Amino acid sequence: MKVRTQMMYDMETLLRKVFKQIRNEINEILDKELSRNEFTILRILSEQGPKKVTEFAPILEVSASHITAVTDALVEKEWITRIRSKEDRRIIRIHITEAGEKVLQHFNEKKTKYFFKRFDCYTDAELATLIELFSKLDKKR
Repeated sequence: MKVRTQMMYDMETLLRKVFKQIRNEINEILDKELSRNEFTILRILSEQGPKKVTEFAPILEVSASHITAVTDALVEKEWITRIRSKEDRRIIRIHITEAGEKVLQHFNEKKTKYFFKRFDCYTDAELATLIELFSKLDKKR
């Protein structure tokens, strides 16, 4: 039992260390030009289409006021726009702009190159195993 307990502590330490490294490296890739949450909002809008601001808080697991601040920054950068619904004037949807799509594409390419380089030492079988193991860890699945 003591060996398994030590393994759990070792695993926790390694997970924290690796995730911190990856988070810091991703932040470097985003070049302080946009935050991870800004990137995520742009990606969601690009993939899923317009959304209400309130829909982002549970997705990103942050407060609604934080989402407002993030979307304000994205509007200021002209990467998203707010459009009021014609059917219900109380509803405002966030739309990604052409400039936002270009920025997203640019950073997606940089992020993809990073992940290819970061995981270059793994075989396809090892990556499949890693994905399988992380899927088991993911309680949302």
